[in-house]
Amino acid sequence: LGVAEVLAAGHGNSLPVVFDDAFAYSDPHRLEGLQRMLDLAAERGLQVIVLTCRSRSFASLGGTQLQIT
Repeated sequence: LGVAEVLAAGHGNSLPVVFDDAFAYSDPHRLEGLQRMLDLAAERGLQVIVLTCRSRSFASLGGTQLQIT
């Protein structure tokens, strides 16, 4: 996320960041910290996209949920 913030400066301060099941084995405690980290990234202008097969675990992240079948 730090590198994405630096790169975003050259792209109108907005850049998408994609996480493809990067947090699949995170426990509930770590998910709380993850949510704060991703919220801060979004507040700073990054578009955060989280792909996961565990949608219930990440429902609390907010944002728009899309289901791909």
